Amino acid sequence: MTTSHRTSPRFSRSRWFLGFLIFLAVSLYMLLTEHRGHYLAALPLVLLATCVIAHVLMHRHAVPGDGSKANPPYPGERK
Repeated sequence: MTTSHRTSPRFSRSRWFLGFLIFLAVSLYMLLTEHRGHYLAALPLVLLATCVIAHVLMHRHAVPGDGSKANPPYPGERK
């Protein structure tokens, strides 16, 4: 018994995907050209927020009372 299964082409090879890519490219172009003043004005706030988030994430391991062992003293350091 022979059965033929029709498989539709993958979405990445369809005309819909090409149309989506063109729409995405035009949308990004319009966003970048027409709203330049808005996102450039927000850039310092984004930079500040990034610094705060990085600081919190980098010091996450130093939470007091988390039950982890204390760091060993540095050579030459008194207890």
